[in-house]
Amino acid sequence: MMDPIQAAWARAEMLMRVGNHAAAIEPLRDVLTADPNDAEAHSMLSDCLRQSGRLEGAAYEARQAIALAPYVAHYHLALALALQMQLKPKLALAEVDEAITLAPHDGFAHLIRAKLLRISGKMEEAAASLNQALTLLPHDDVVMAERGFAALQRGAMDQVEASARDVLSINPDSPDGLTLMGQARLAAGAIDEALDLALSALANNPSDSDALSLLAAAKMNGSIIGGLWWKWNRLLVKLGQARAIFLVVGIWVIYRWSVFGSRDLGAPEIVETILSVIYLGFVLYTISADVIVARMISKETERVRLKPGF
Repeated sequence: MMDPIQAAWARAEMLMRVGNHAAAIEPLRDVLTADPNDAEAHSMLSDCLRQSGRLEGAAYEARQAIALAPYVAHYHLALALALQMQLKPKLALAEVDEAITLAPHDGFAHLIRAKLLRISGKMEEAAASLNQALTLLPHDDVVMAERGFAALQRGAMDQVEASARDVLSINPDSPDGLTLMGQARLAAGAIDEALDLALSALANNPSDSDALSLLAAAKMNGSIIGGLWWKWNRLLVKLGQARAIFLVVGIWVIYRWSVFGSRDLGAPEIVETILSVIYLGFVLYTISADVIVARMISKETERVRLKPGF
């Protein structure tokens, strides 16, 4: 007869293999009740808690694993992933760097580093880390997906679609591949296809932030105002920082020229007021759009998690 702790280990590993991380939490807690100093159990529990959206607990369990075995690289990566989802990129990056110091040939660590640097806007450093990950894991679909997300941030949609096809050729159910293909279809104006791809990605991983962002973007594109803002934002990304600044300044110059022109032509004062209101509304909406999108993503997160089958 199998020992109860061994049985708990076997059940937890089986549940994690099939993606049922929430159900694996209980047997892992049984293991830790019997042996609180089992660092690997703490690390696995951290992974399950993170996958279930319980980020504080995930970070705590990863720190417990590190305290017990500070020289194991993937324990630092477990903490980095929890911190990343808590929107603490600097702390997460410090843990990834520690993992790379301990295991310099760990391709997954270089991948996480590339993603964190990309999110922080450090594109050159991100590209270097991604190249290192690709060297170490040349056929890994997750690494290929990060190449697609880097292209998405640059606005290079042809490269996004190419990366999506590469990822899906290896793993047809990849949430990253489905999300990237959804972004490509959204850029092509196929909103319904983008929605379907976002929902397919979320069916595989209900807490995938990139898929949730795609879902919010597709729904936003379904409205006139939201669609216009999304296209404007995509244009700024595609132009790059320098050209985007030039374009915004150019719009301001056109606005001021229009105001002075209306005065020179003797137009009623209401014309100047209307121009000012339009420009002010444009500026305020551009600034507040990130908050609006973040709220939409939060709303979709709750809706998807409450939907049967997710």
